[in-house]
Amino acid sequence: MIRKKDIIHFNLPANPFAINPIEFHRLLDSDMVIKIPKNILDPRLSYRIFALLIPVIVVIVHISIMAVTLPQTQFYTMIGLMVTYLLPPAGKETVIPIGIALGIPWWYMALSIVMIDVETGLFMALNFDLTYRIPLLGPMLSDLTKKTRQFITNHCWFAGLWFFAIVLMVGVPFLGSGGIRGTIAGKILGINNVLIFFAILLGSLIGCFGIALGSDAILTHLCVNGILPVEIGARVCGGG
Repeated sequence: MIRKKDIIHFNLPANPFAINPIEFHRLLDSDMVIKIPKNILDPRLSYRIFALLIPVIVVIVHISIMAVTLPQTQFYTMIGLMVTYLLPPAGKETVIPIGIALGIPWWYMALSIVMIDVETGLFMALNFDLTYRIPLLGPMLSDLTKKTRQFITNHCWFAGLWFFAIVLMVGVPFLGSGGIRGTIAGKILGINNVLIFFAILLGSLIGCFGIALGSDAILTHLCVNGILPVEIGARVCGGG
């Protein structure tokens, strides 16, 4: 039975970007009922509109550029790989080599995954308080938040890296999008949104281009030396 004193009224600041992530995560872990005001969009409505529109605009521009610069078959392939990247257990180390093997240039594949990290990180950083209220996604993010905080708690050296902790978390292949996990870690560490964004961008560039270059080199070696089976070689090497 829920007692009146067990109900927490989580009052958001006037600027929704100034939410205290540590307190928010503490409430997520508690057994208490968190009551977030329904008028969450009322304070500083202009900020909220900006926070929702900017990531959407970036995604639209990204997809539009792909539609213009890629053949139709590769465009649909890329869309499928991007969706796969967002859904665990796929990660950079899986999606990028597959895309290159299917004929997408290594640098194009790397940039596309970097953009996903940037887009998801941007949306999470600007709409951190709202993401936990999205059906289905909210519980998944709550669980990921707890796991990320537990990781940081168990590895004190990681927290000491501060900005570079986010770069490392995004750059090293983890399950799912590095932009989401990197933003959560940045909020837990108390890093501001601007630094979180640049940390995600830097980490993603390092990780994606490192994996893409390595994958392209390995595939080239396999094709040149005829190591791949004939059926696979005809598909991979012929499209490379």
